[in-house]
Amino acid sequence: MTGQWLSRLHRAALVVTVMVAGIDVALVALGILSPGAAFVLWLTVEIPLGLAVGVLTALRIRSLRREKLGWNAILDEITGKVAADLIRFEARGYRAIWLFLRRRYDSAGPDVVPVGYTKGTLGIPMAFLVAAVIETVVVHVLVPWPLIRNVLLVLSIWGLIQILGILAGRITHPHLLTDARLTIRAGHQVIAQLDRGAVERVFERRRWEHTSPIVDDDALYLPGPDGTCLDLVLRQAAEVTLPAFFEHKRTTASVSRLSLQVDDPEAVVAHFGAVGLRPKDFSAEA
Repeated sequence: MTGQWLSRLHRAALVVTVMVAGIDVALVALGILSPGAAFVLWLTVEIPLGLAVGVLTALRIRSLRREKLGWNAILDEITGKVAADLIRFEARGYRAIWLFLRRRYDSAGPDVVPVGYTKGTLGIPMAFLVAAVIETVVVHVLVPWPLIRNVLLVLSIWGLIQILGILAGRITHPHLLTDARLTIRAGHQVIAQLDRGAVERVFERRRWEHTSPIVDDDALYLPGPDGTCLDLVLRQAAEVTLPAFFEHKRTTASVSRLSLQVDDPEAVVAHFGAVGLRPKDFSAEA
């Protein structure tokens, strides 16, 4: 079986499986089928379809591995880029929660200094979390239909976990500073990896002109709600990658300055062994 035909057959099996499950749920919601009859239908149809999809998925993975593709590329091929990004997003959220519960940082080590950037940025996500908790309780109390109430409860709990994953991801994925390298991150996304020698100056400078990640006038801004508080001037232009929810939508740019929001800019300046310039001195050079 060629890779092209295997791919088509696999996608067709996925579509049929999802359609059958959707029709099953719709028939129960409309009262055409009882939950017991729907379960029997699911056992009769979905389990064989699921087994077929599992076999076809294994065959596709085997075929793609023979083509020397990495696991991320294989996931993109099997599910599509959008679905693959959503799967990776959810998996990273679970991992971030696990790291947070263990009080660990991603990629941290004995010679790595984590540079946090969450100060003042968690207010809105926390508000969403509180609202989601209230919504979960209200829906569970007010919705009279048990099936719909339970489905909404499961979806609400799943949504709470996603919000927790986002919060934990920003806490457990700080910037990383070592004696040789500086890694700039936004959650799980790596924005730039810079050699220490590539950084000419590091100093405190409050900037309010941007409140979302952007490249403007040869500079990358990774702000918080109050802008940025730390500037890094590079000896020569370096490539950075702007954060985006879907990885295949991320864009790159070349910049010679980075303006960041960090929790403790003084500690970063001290670690670099730099002397902060006065704002007017920087304005003349920027």
